Amino acid sequence: MSQVTERSYGSRYEPVTKIARGGMADVYEARDTLLDRPVALKVLFPELSTNEAFVERFRREAQAAANLSHPNIVSVFDWGKDKGTYFIVMELVSGRTLAKLIRDEAPIAPKRVASIGLDVAAALSFAHKHGVIHRDIKPSNVLITPEGDVKVADFGIARAITADGDLTQTGSVLGTASYISPEQAQGGQLDGTSDIYSLGVVLYELATGKVPFSGDSPLSIAYKHVKEFPTVPSAFNPSVSPDLEAIIMRCLEKSPKNRYETAYDLRTDLNNFIQGLAVNRYVSETSHYGQSTKVLNTAVGDTTVAMPITNFHQGSEGMGEPEDERKSKKGAIIALVVFVLLLLGLGGLYAASQLGYFAPAKPPPPATASVPAVVGLTYQSAEGQIKAVGLKSRLVYQTNASTAGLVIGQLPSPGVTVKKGSTIVLTVSSGPGKVRVPNVTNQNVTAAENTLFGQGFNVTTNYVSNSSAAAGTVINQNPSGGSSVTKGSTVVLTVSNGPTQEKVPSLIGDSVSQAANTLAADHLTVGTVTNQDSSQPANTVLQQSPASGTSVAPNSAVNLVVSNGVLPTTTSSSSTTTSSSTTTSSSTTTTTTTSSKG
Repeated sequence: MSQVTERSYGSRYEPVTKIARGGMADVYEARDTLLDRPVALKVLFPELSTNEAFVERFRREAQAAANLSHPNIVSVFDWGKDKGTYFIVMELVSGRTLAKLIRDEAPIAPKRVASIGLDVAAALSFAHKHGVIHRDIKPSNVLITPEGDVKVADFGIARAITADGDLTQTGSVLGTASYISPEQAQGGQLDGTSDIYSLGVVLYELATGKVPFSGDSPLSIAYKHVKEFPTVPSAFNPSVSPDLEAIIMRCLEKSPKNRYETAYDLRTDLNNFIQGLAVNRYVSETSHYGQSTKVLNTAVGDTTVAMPITNFHQGSEGMGEPEDERKSKKGAIIALVVFVLLLLGLGGLYAASQLGYFAPAKPPPPATASVPAVVGLTYQSAEGQIKAVGLKSRLVYQTNASTAGLVIGQLPSPGVTVKKGSTIVLTVSSGPGKVRVPNVTNQNVTAAENTLFGQGFNVTTNYVSNSSAAAGTVINQNPSGGSSVTKGSTVVLTVSNGPTQEKVPSLIGDSVSQAANTLAADHLTVGTVTNQDSSQPANTVLQQSPASGTSVAPNSAVNLVVSNGVLPTTTSSSSTTTSSSTTTSSSTTTTTTTSSKG
């Protein structure tokens, strides 16, 4: 970080320390001089500010991002243009980026990976519901506070960048090739599932310390995202459990329709993993996840040797040999193999004859079958598949959040080879039991969600702005607290975005800083500040607009007229004359009043 002495932006934001340089902007720790608070100031590179298409897109997307009020999203306070350069003002988050966490500590423990992913998915779910796609999810855009809170930055800005064709070619897409989805790499239409793919890459990197695809150039990496399949995370980190691996690999499906349909669905599975509950072990028909290397089994006596199946290609030397010479060599090799086998056979016969008998023929090996994968099927379908391969089944029922009648476990595991006629034990869900919904009304939304998730509920959160409750407060829930519902049910929370109208406070006589603090406490902002000669102390508010008591929308600006502490310029004689005139007028008034009474 370096100290800076640059000018202020928007007449109020003064850079203090340069903290980062990204692919499109410099980022500073700055001070908002009006509200006297630290902020993060992102100043876009000049070449972006001269592109009209980008500027218009940036304006719309910055406004959309400013409306994303969520605990896991870095808040956008302000944006504007100053002397030809566009800037954006954001919440200053202390801590470190996920990129630094990966450099310092990866691979990360599986449950911590899931916890971080859960918070990022919560941010994406909220943004997607409000029509905002991030398009640049990567570790450097995810911040971790010292308390462990997770916040996603740069909503809207990445979308503005990628919307412009020229900028895409030179900027963000190639600059973050390790995290782009296949459809983004091909310039296709994007939706929320593209962010889910990018989050899957981040989870993969957290769990293993490396990205799924790397290469010599952004283009080669993008090609791999489109055409190649990643190695499973457990190959690099055996502590990655099958459930977490299944979640990550579903995020990394090539086809968007095979990924999680929504970030909320992903969040639910991550929470189930953290709670030790079953996750959706979905694998598409086109997925390569779980496929092992095919081998060719060659029997030599009682030993089986596994050799990879390979397409061998003759080198240039072989291609250059005459046809007769190649046939001659081939014939010699065959003759040699036949000769060796003949010697081995004769040797075996000789040894047997010396012992006086031939070994009796071995009985044929018992017929076997591979145990089919039936978890997730109805028990009727599972029994049918097991019977089809010559095996038997036995059902064991267990209370579970899954739908009644679905197979939730099996023993032995899928792929194990057993004797035909063996019994496969199937654990079948008898359905979830009934539980009481906790009452989370009037709680902070984060605490309410944690309570519900912790007790196995799913949560849908809706924000409204027509409530007098403080922002982030749960004002309603459905089902209501105390209700008896099926375990794993969804609880819908209605959360306040804060009051829709604010009363303008009286600011006359306050200092500018006092006025700014008073307005901030009432969810209002300082507008234009005009100086005026006055006998009042400098920086004292003389006038305000709108007037005190006026009802306005939250975040409205209040304009101020402020004393500069300078008296109007006058001469002594003028002052005397004015005083005499005042005295005369007073006398006249007195006389008139007396006459009237008479």
